Amino acid sequence: MAAYEMNHFKDEYQTGVISNAKAFARALKDSGLNVAGDPAIDFTETHQVIVDVGYGRGPEIAQRLEASNIICNYQAGPDEESFTASGALRLGVSEMTRFGMQKDDFRMLAELIKDVVFNDGSVTDKVKKLRGPFRELQFCFRGDEYGNVLQKLHELL
Repeated sequence: MAAYEMNHFKDEYQTGVISNAKAFARALKDSGLNVAGDPAIDFTETHQVIVDVGYGRGPEIAQRLEASNIICNYQAGPDEESFTASGALRLGVSEMTRFGMQKDDFRMLAELIKDVVFNDGSVTDKVKKLRGPFRELQFCFRGDEYGNVLQKLHELL
């Protein structure tokens, strides 16, 4: 059903994901973070943004972000020999786009990330406040729509 929803809502959802990722990347760069990618295309053409946080600092920064309820992955950059030397963060926008976050919301998130990365700030309360309005899943079928979609799927089989 999730795959069917993604296909059904693909035009609006996928456009929103790419638009949000570009705005997020630009805001992270404007905040002083080192964003990987080509600035001419706002650093990304996918759902993710890569931020260089310094050789070997990826796990530590990712853990600090997680302590403030910002979930990301650390990863090795192209010049690092392994994940033990990870100096980059991989930040995705797909899930929160699906919960309704838009460009301005990701710009606010970039400011919170900046505070954690540069100031070792604790932004948990600010993250909760930012996340508060985004509790209902978007780009999905609701209520009686499920029955109609399931009927269509059964007809295809």
